[in-house]
Formats: sequence, structure tokens, C-alpha cells
Amino acid sequence: MKKHSILMMALTFLIFSCGKEEVFNPKVIIAGKLLNTEVKEINIYQDQEIAKTSVSEDGSFQLEFDAESSENYSVRAGREGFSLFLSPGDSVFVEVDSEDFKNSFKLHGDHVSENTFIFEKDKLYRDSGMGNMMELMKLDKEAYFAKKNEFFATLTSQLEDLNQKEGIDEEFVKLEEAYIEYQPLLLDSQYPMYHAYVNKVSQDSVDFPKEEVKTKIAALDLNRSDLLKSGSYKALIDRRIGDTVSEIMKQDTTLAKSSEGYEKARFMAMDSLLQNQEVKDQFLFDYIKSNLEYRGPVHVKSSYDKFIAENQSPKLQSKLEAIKQKWDPIMPGQEVPDFNFVNMEGDEVKLSDLKGNLVYIDIWATWCGPCIAEHPHWDKMKEEYKDKDISFLTVSIDDSKEPWEKMVKAKNMEGLQWFTENAWRSEIAQHFMVNAIPRFLLLDKEGKVLDPSADRPSGKIRETVDKHL
Repeated sequence: MKKHSILMMALTFLIFSCGKEEVFNPKVIIAGKLLNTEVKEINIYQDQEIAKTSVSEDGSFQLEFDAESSENYSVRAGREGFSLFLSPGDSVFVEVDSEDFKNSFKLHGDHVSENTFIFEKDKLYRDSGMGNMMELMKLDKEAYFAKKNEFFATLTSQLEDLNQKEGIDEEFVKLEEAYIEYQPLLLDSQYPMYHAYVNKVSQDSVDFPKEEVKTKIAALDLNRSDLLKSGSYKALIDRRIGDTVSEIMKQDTTLAKSSEGYEKARFMAMDSLLQNQEVKDQFLFDYIKSNLEYRGPVHVKSSYDKFIAENQSPKLQSKLEAIKQKWDPIMPGQEVPDFNFVNMEGDEVKLSDLKGNLVYIDIWATWCGPCIAEHPHWDKMKEEYKDKDISFLTVSIDDSKEPWEKMVKAKNMEGLQWFTENAWRSEIAQHFMVNAIPRFLLLDKEGKVLDPSADRPSGKIRETVDKHL
């Protein structure tokens, strides 16, 4: 209790102290107390993890990071989580009992009204059934519209009540209004596909006002740079881009035959649709960022160069350059640490055990559908190169050994089957910045990097392998 009081006093001082000079303070502080918890770590995300801190034995924690502008953040405490809207300089204190998370959540500090609204909105989202996407989309048209309309009517009323209070953040209100305006249309655009999938029927047979939805999406204002923090608005623009890409590739069938065809079509779609430079910069950034984080600089050079040449946003450019620099330690020619693993027999094994051969590594997990889809191609390639100086190594990042051992045995998966502890936080996943799987690596005969994000066995990896054998 004493530690709790001291922490509250310190936070209260930070929240309510003020000076005569207004100086921009980028620091955000999230402190709090988790009761009845075994959670050891608190993580905060905004697109990706931006900060984390340990939870002390009495459940108290304090987490700090710098922010450039007001943003929505996701906070994770084990299996539980909540969202917060925070601005630079904000300090908040969170109290929650893990045994009754939904009913014990309390906030003190900045943006309390806004964040209480978010918590109640998330609770309504779950309790109303809107949070169960498959069950929502399984409903027939009338039931779907009834449930959706009731949820957004309730949310609209709650936002109107919030907006009656003094001092409510105008940007927060704008983003919530955008959610209420654009999220229903986004759900409508997804309904035919999901309804057909869940109910195992053809999309053509789904009774839904599809043309009306298409007309609404076609009429969407694509120049709202003030709504680039709205996930619903951005998702609808992305839908327009995707539809336009499909049209372009139908008109030019040569694009489908090229490995860069989709990317070219996407750039053409963005060039034709997005007239606001800030919006265009953001969508080009999002596309390149995703690929850069997954594939690395070598595989996104043309799109990266396009962004650098055309963008007018120094902040976005510096963010891309920062991501690119993170790849420097794992670029071709770099040494690779001698990570430890265990094999199916329970023996400790190391990468150095494979020196003298090229090493083609598949980082995967038993729950990953795209990973499993590559297994037949992996086995075929392994057979093709069985007499060559190349080792085919699979590394599981499952949360525990049991599902890995079970699948390897059940599918009679032969060869080098290794397991690494700590899943996504394992040494190899952290070193190679693995944020999506399957992820393939190619090492040379000395154990140095040849390609930190190599092609899949279903792709053009053989061209690279053959060059180095």
C-alpha cells in the first residue's frame, strides 16, 4: 500500500504540476496497479511494440515513452488488454483487478473521459456480439443489419453524451465520429465474402445490396488527410485501391506473369486514386513499411526508391530509414550468432553444427497455415538438393514443444527439425526481426548471411541457391 501511495503521489505531481511557460513535452507516462495477477510484463503497441516494462511483485508498474502527437494505443497485460487515447505530455494511472477486469477498471489523470468511453465502447463491442466476426457475418441479412444498427445507434448516443462534457479532446471526437461513419460501410463491404465463407455458399448467392455498397465506397472522399488515424477510413481507401488493382491486372494480363506485377499495379492505382499528397504518402509508406519489415531492404528497393523520390513527408521518410537501418546487422555478409536449439531427441544443437554447407532455414509454427502450405514445396526441394552441400533446417517458434513434437511425428517430418524457446522473443526471431511467418533465411557455408529474408521454396529460391553452391 505504501508503494502504491508513493506512486500515486508522484503521478499526481506529474499530472497536475504546471509552469508558466508552455514547453512541448513528448513524454507519456502510464503507471498503475494490477491486483491479483501473475503477469510479469506490460506492453504497449501502436502498430508495433513501442514500450514495455516489468510488473513488480505488488502489481505496480510504470511505463514511459515519447510521442509526437495524439494517438490510440493498445496496452497488453498478459491475456488482458485495453486501449488508451493519449497525447504528448499525458500521464495516466490505471487500477484493475485481474479477477474482475471488466468491472474493476479505473483511470486517473489525463483524458479520463475519453479513455473511459473507449473502455465502455470495447465492452459494448464484446457484449453485443459485434466482436465475434464470424458469428456476426454468419447471420442472415436482416439479423446482421439489426445487430449492426443497434450497436452503432448505442455508440452514437454515448458519443453525443460524451461530447456534452467540457474539455473533451476534439481530435478524439473526430476519430470516433469517423469510426461511426465508416466502420458500418466497411463491415457491409466484407459481409458477402465472409457470409459465403462461413455458411459454405457462393458469394453470388448471398442476398445483399452489393451494388449499393460499391456505390457508397466509390463516392468516398479519398482526400481526408485529417482522418489518416482512422482505421476504418483507411481500410475503405485500401479497399478502393485493391479493387482498382484488380481492374488494372485484368486489363493488362502481363502484370500477373511478372513477380513485380502486383506492386506495379498497386502503384498505378494509388497514383490514379490518391490526389492528396499527404494521403498518398501515407498509403505508399504503409505498403512499403509492411514489406520492408518482413522482407528487408533488398526486396523492396524499387518501391523504397519510389517513395524517397516522390514523398513530401520528412517524418515518414525518417521512419522508413530507421526501419531500414535496423536491417544493417543482418544484411548479406554479416556474421550470425551461434544460436542454441533443441532437436527432436532433446539434444542441444547449434547453427555452427551446420558449417560447411549452405543453410536454408524455415522459421515456422504449427498454427501457421501459410507455413504448413510450404511444407510440400520444402520437401520437394529438399529431395532435389539431397546430394548438394546445403542443409534444410526448420525452426519452430511454437509457444511450447508439445504441438511441435506432435506435428513432426504425425506428419513424419524428416531432416533437421529444431525448436527454439520463447517463440517470437527467441534469440533467432529477435535477431532477424521476425514479425511474420513463414520466414526463410539463407546462410553461406561460413554461417554468414546470404539473404535475411529469402524466397519461399514455392518461389524462386533455387536461383539464389544455385549461385552459391
